[in-house]
Amino acid sequence: MVTLLRKKRNIEVNLPKGWEVLQTIFKEGMGKRRTVERHVMEAMENPVNGHRLEDRVKAGSRVAIIVDDVTRPTPIRDLLPPLLKRIQECGVSERNIDIVIGVGTHRPMTQEEIRERLGEEVVKTYRIQNHDAWSRDLVKVGQLPEYGPISINATVAKADVKIALGSILPHLHNGFGGGPKSIMPGVCNYETILHHHLKNVVDHRSIIGNIVDNPFYNDLCQISRMTLVDFSIYCLFDSLGKVSTILAGDPFDVYRAGIQRLREGVGVEVPQKADVTIVSSFPYDDGPQIVKPILPAAMVTRPGGTILLSAEVSAELPGSFLESMAKVRGDGGDEAEACIKEKLCRVEPIIEEVRGVDFNLAVVLIFFVSRRFGWSCQIEF
Repeated sequence: MVTLLRKKRNIEVNLPKGWEVLQTIFKEGMGKRRTVERHVMEAMENPVNGHRLEDRVKAGSRVAIIVDDVTRPTPIRDLLPPLLKRIQECGVSERNIDIVIGVGTHRPMTQEEIRERLGEEVVKTYRIQNHDAWSRDLVKVGQLPEYGPISINATVAKADVKIALGSILPHLHNGFGGGPKSIMPGVCNYETILHHHLKNVVDHRSIIGNIVDNPFYNDLCQISRMTLVDFSIYCLFDSLGKVSTILAGDPFDVYRAGIQRLREGVGVEVPQKADVTIVSSFPYDDGPQIVKPILPAAMVTRPGGTILLSAEVSAELPGSFLESMAKVRGDGGDEAEACIKEKLCRVEPIIEEVRGVDFNLAVVLIFFVSRRFGWSCQIEF
């Protein structure tokens, strides 16, 4: 019997007789158990490389706080109060503080989700907005030959001090999430996000856990550096989804330190590939995020083996996405592969009916995994 982690309730899976469990990839704990508030306070008192919030925030500063959305497990409502208190102690009034939800091209969060994620008191007190990657009010911050003009959220661009809150997690293509991703794709313009993701997604170096010569990561960092983020607070988790560490300070310093801790804390050596790998979508339950565990599962499954994914979703998936999933699984031939690669080379979406870039990346992932493995997905609402 093996246990699959779920947000609502874990499930136990009885394996057929004769099956041998090669490895269970859980690794709990990377640090002392503390409350999130205590973690945050200690992180701000002991920032990475001494980059203190008080050195960035001055009396009367306009402050923009970028927070991630419901696709990430960051405990935003617990992070915000001690941070906001610290900002106000620097002489910044509530009316000079904006909170921007860095949704990238994900769907905007609903008011109910915002209240739940940020807390009722924060929602009543501060200006809060979902980033709109298609807005006409975005502010140009630079230009790259391959990308053209690059723009970001106007509130973030005009702020004197920019602060990012989020989580450092393994990422399918960027190696690791968090850090520069708060800006790109978090508060960036749609054209840049689309071009970046489709251009780099199929490169063999754009893979989970790798930031060396990774074009997805390198381009993303180059774009993000066009917007100076002054301070960041990022959470690290154990493999059971519990906050184990919180780091604060300069975003890139925190990002590098967080990646190292993450490798040491939850990295697991897998000496032998399995015939069958069983995974859950935990901690993801929103939209195409649920297919993310398929790639790490593919990395530990022998070619021709089988991947079983148990997924729970918080809302109904678009019909066009489900149809595309079924299609790429059924048409896994050379012609379909050539068509997908041609579209990616032209930086054209695979599914044109949905706006989110992540839906297209999910279809690409499913297609290429289906070429090497058998797989099945059980989805529960």
